Amino acid sequence: MSKMEIIEQLKNIKDQWANDSKGEINADVIIDALTDIIHDTDGNDGMDFTEVYDDSHYENFENVDFTALEIN
Repeated sequence: MSKMEIIEQLKNIKDQWANDSKGEINADVIIDALTDIIHDTDGNDGMDFTEVYDDSHYENFENVDFTALEIN
């Protein structure tokens, strides 16, 4: 993302907030939009795949008892 693209994205967020007559854009929405810009500039989606799973992590999935599962 170029500097101009970032500036345009920030202006877009500001304009949407300023023109929000229904009050739908709150701090959470703005933070989400800013986070998207940060991830776009970093070149990732914010996912961290560096965690290493050992065998005990996967054993938890194998020992799930579905016999008590109720389907409505």
